[in-house]
Parts: sequence; C-alpha cells; structure tokens
Amino acid sequence: MKNYIFLLFLFFVSVTNAQKIVRYDLYVRDTIVNFGDKPKHAIAVNGQIPMPTLTFTEGDIAEIYVHNELKESTSLHWHGLFLPNKEDGVPNLTQMPIEPNTTHKYTFPIIQHGTHWYHSHSGLQEQSGHYGPMIIEPSGGDPIRSDRDYILLHSDFTEHDPH
Repeated sequence: MKNYIFLLFLFFVSVTNAQKIVRYDLYVRDTIVNFGDKPKHAIAVNGQIPMPTLTFTEGDIAEIYVHNELKESTSLHWHGLFLPNKEDGVPNLTQMPIEPNTTHKYTFPIIQHGTHWYHSHSGLQEQSGHYGPMIIEPSGGDPIRSDRDYILLHSDFTEHDPH
C-alpha cells in the first residue's frame, strides 16, 4: 500500500510540474486595408493587423506553426526572448526563409516573463502589418493585479510603399 501511495504521489508531482505546450497556427496572407485615404496592400495574419496576441506562461513550450500563404518568403523574429538560436527567425542567418505555400514550426521554451513583440524579418514586411504583441505571464502568477490589461503597440505601418 505504501508503494502504491508513493507512486501516486510521484505521478501527481510529475503531472503538476509538466510543461504545457501552447500551440498557435498563424496564416500569413496578402490583404488590402484602408486606414487612411486609399486602399493599400498589407500583410495580415489570421485576418488581422497587428498579428494575434500570443499569450504564454513562463515554463510553457511555444509551438508556433507559420503557414506562409504569401507569394514571397517570410519569417518571424521574437524580440527580447531567450531562445535557441535556430528559432530566432532571421532568414538566411538562423533559419532558412519560409517559402510560399509552406509551413514552418517554431518550438522553444518560455523561460522568462514580460511583454514582448514579434515581427517578420523578411524585407520590409513589418512595415506592411506583419508584427504583433506577445505576453508572457510569470509562472507564479502576476504580482500586480488589475481588472483589465491593455496592449499598446506602436508600429512603422505606412500607407506608402515601405521601399
């Protein structure tokens, strides 16, 4: 009986300390937006600009699938994150570009908390809407409680050709 209880205890400890895989599927597509005087080409992810807010908790494993539906290559770079170099997202330096009509999987451990952002490191795609926020909660819960969080994200989006 003692062995059974001990094994049950070990199982409980391993399950409660297991890392959680948090998956996102990001579909990168050309779109047309009108934020000002005239319609303009832009890049939307999952139909939105900026890209979706990615939310994790410190200790999670990020699993992010980027489905490139553009007619050009793309990439994603993660600002401020400590991660394996091969997941850094700089095309032709830390990874090959994500070619059109292909999918690339980024996988990395979330080892810190804070507010970060991610964006394309391919050409001037960032200035065409290919950027988004990333929120990583502390593993023990946020020590500062609030009724609501707001994200303020500045960008270099321009109605002009970024070139």
